[in-house]
Amino acid sequence: MYQIIMDYWVEVMQDDVYVVTQDGWEGGRVVRQIFPTKKDGKNVWKEKHDFEFNKERFKAEVIPPTLIEIRFYDDELRILTEYQEQLDSASQALEAFVEGHDDEESLLDEAKNDKGKVTQKLINARIKALEENCTDPDELEALQGCLKLVKAESSAKKVHKDYKHKLDMLVFKKYPKLSESELKALIVEDKWLATLQGRIIAEIERVTQQLANRVKTLEERYETPLPQLTEEVATLSARVDAHLRKMGLQW
Repeated sequence: MYQIIMDYWVEVMQDDVYVVTQDGWEGGRVVRQIFPTKKDGKNVWKEKHDFEFNKERFKAEVIPPTLIEIRFYDDELRILTEYQEQLDSASQALEAFVEGHDDEESLLDEAKNDKGKVTQKLINARIKALEENCTDPDELEALQGCLKLVKAESSAKKVHKDYKHKLDMLVFKKYPKLSESELKALIVEDKWLATLQGRIIAEIERVTQQLANRVKTLEERYETPLPQLTEEVATLSARVDAHLRKMGLQW
């Protein structure tokens, strides 16, 4: 437990405590904008961002957005989870359809890009060509079915992205409105104590599993009692002696 606490102190907690001691609990409200550096004409982001609005990125100084989501926006999180499940289902349906038509005479080859992924643009182009001169009805039918699934996935992505943006904006606007008691609860209870508790429980489970595996190994090793082992050794020794005598060996 001491090592767990010290590791967390070095990784996260000492920085949080520094902010709190310098700025008070109000430091938990800070969400700062971050900027990229230029390298070979491209933007390089040295920090991970928590929010992005209109291509501008922001990072919460102390309180991760997920903690605010869990404490204040449980209903919105549930809805977002449902949208994620719908997106996953749409993606899996599309993947299964493509794999089902991925054989030696794939009907979807013309709809795939250089990376082997079907795209709506390529599907539409191929459907248009076949509708003008349909040489393969099966290919046209497969493309139309694939297009339906691609559109379903695209729609699910948009719904999920739009709602995620809405939730991000709610959380972003919540930071400056947090009271001191809410800041303390978020930092001390939801972040520090919850993280330490999670790590301690994980360590207990690891040690318990390690002990259980050791006990199982010992149980398997000593499953047969010593008297039984001695008897089996004597029986086998007698058999060996008998075979050696038949071979003419004497001692």
